[in-house]
Amino acid sequence: MRSAQALICLLLSGAASVAGQDCSTVAFDIPATSQNAVFTSPPNPNNETDVIQFMLAAFRGTPPPTSGTTAVSGTFTIMGTYCVPSNQTASKNVLQVLVHGITYGKDYWAGLGFADEFNWHLAANARGYATLAIDRLGHGENPQRPDPLAVVQPQMHVEVLHQLIAAVRTQSPLSPPSVLGRAYDKVVWVGHSYGSFLGSTIARQFPADADAMVLMGFSTTENFTDVLTAAWTAAAHHAPADGNLPTGYLTLASEAGRAAVFYAGEFDPALPPLDFAREDTITDGEGAAIPVLLEPAPGFTKPVFVATGAQDVFFCNFGSVAECETKLAKSRPDFFPDVSEANFGIFAPDKTGHDIHLHFSAPRTYAAVHDFLDAKL
Repeated sequence: MRSAQALICLLLSGAASVAGQDCSTVAFDIPATSQNAVFTSPPNPNNETDVIQFMLAAFRGTPPPTSGTTAVSGTFTIMGTYCVPSNQTASKNVLQVLVHGITYGKDYWAGLGFADEFNWHLAANARGYATLAIDRLGHGENPQRPDPLAVVQPQMHVEVLHQLIAAVRTQSPLSPPSVLGRAYDKVVWVGHSYGSFLGSTIARQFPADADAMVLMGFSTTENFTDVLTAAWTAAAHHAPADGNLPTGYLTLASEAGRAAVFYAGEFDPALPPLDFAREDTITDGEGAAIPVLLEPAPGFTKPVFVATGAQDVFFCNFGSVAECETKLAKSRPDFFPDVSEANFGIFAPDKTGHDIHLHFSAPRTYAAVHDFLDAKL
C-alpha cells in the first residue's frame, strides 16, 4: 500500500494571521485500514429510536455484542487548522495535534470563534508551540460522511490519526513534502473527551507516536448518566442543511440539554446558544464500539498531563477541586501504570464544566498545560 505521505495533498486556503500566529487550512488524504467491530444485531438504520438506543448501550455499560472484527479500508480526507507562532525565533520544533470530542469539530479549539480568550491556538502559539486541530473522520468540514456504523468507529479514528502523525513527523530526504510545508521532531497529542480516550488508545497501540499526552475532559472515573438522560436526535432532522446524513449520525436535540452536559460554573452565557447552533455529531459506531478506548496503556512512559474541570459532569461528577484531583490522579495507575509520578501532572480548575477551555478558567488551564510541557519537552 502507498504510504500516507505519498497520498497527502496540500490545501492552503483562507490563510489568516493575527498577532502572534499565522493560520491556514490544510487537508490530508490518508489511506487507512482498520479492524472494525462487527455487531451481532445491528440497529435498523431507518429507525431513529433503534439507532439512538444502540448508540447509548455502551454508555449504559452494556455494549452491543460483536462477532469479531472485519477489515475496513479507505482513503479519507481530513481537514485541519494549522497555526504557527509568528515569531519564528521563539518557536519550538513541537507540533500539538488537537483532537476534539463528541458532537464537536476542530473549531472547538478556536473557542467556536467566540473570543480569543478561549482560543487554544493563540495560547499555544504564544508559548512557541505549533498547533494542528483536525476534524475527525465523518465530522466538521471533512467532505466524506462514511457509513456511521461500519466505518466511523474508534479503531478507524486511531488508524487514521496514526497515519496523520507519521505524515507530520520528520521525513527522510526522499520523502515527499509534508502537508504542513515542514516536519516536526516532536508531537504532542492534545485531546478533549472522546479525543482524550483516542489519545490513551494511541499511547497503547502506537506508543512511539506522541512525545507527550495532554488529556482534557478525562478521567478513569466515569458517570455517563447525563449522556443517557439527554435528548438525542438524528442530525438530519436537527440540521436541515445536512438532511442527507444517514440516521446513524446523531446529535443533541436541545440547547438546554447540551448546556447541561457541557457547561457548569462560570462561563459566558452567550456561548451555549452558539455551541448549539454549531454542534456536530456522534455516530452509532463511535458510541457502540467505545470499549476499544477503555483499556490501559502499559509500556507508555512519556509525560502525561490530565486536566478536567472540577464540575465536569462525566469525569469529576460536580465534585470539589480536591475530589476531582483524586480522580485525575487515579488515571495514572488505571491507564498509565508505567508513567512515573514525575512525568504525570493534573489540573482541576474550579467552577468549570466538561468543555474545560470554554469557561472563564481557560487561561489558567492553558498556563498549567504549557508550564508542564515546557518542563518535560
